[in-house]
Amino acid sequence: MQQLRKLREEESANVDMILTAVIAGVMFAIAIPIIYSVLGGVDYTTVDAALTGTPATNASNNVLTNLNTFFTIGPIYLVVVAAVGIIAAVLLLRGR
Repeated sequence: MQQLRKLREEESANVDMILTAVIAGVMFAIAIPIIYSVLGGVDYTTVDAALTGTPATNASNNVLTNLNTFFTIGPIYLVVVAAVGIIAAVLLLRGR
């Protein structure tokens, strides 16, 4: 009985790992167009004129660079999380 309960907990954990990857994928799919449309809609020329220089443009370039890095690494995270769940599920089924 205890082994059956442990087996069900492991199956649930594997499904949760795959579900985490699906949720993260949806999050990325929603976040990318929102973030880039908001940043693209800001008029940095008027902001820079009020600040007497180009700090807003420099800051926005840094934000875009960091976002590009984040959204480049994000899909790797999705693949790793989904792979861990799938591999664990296969190993669990193989052990039966």
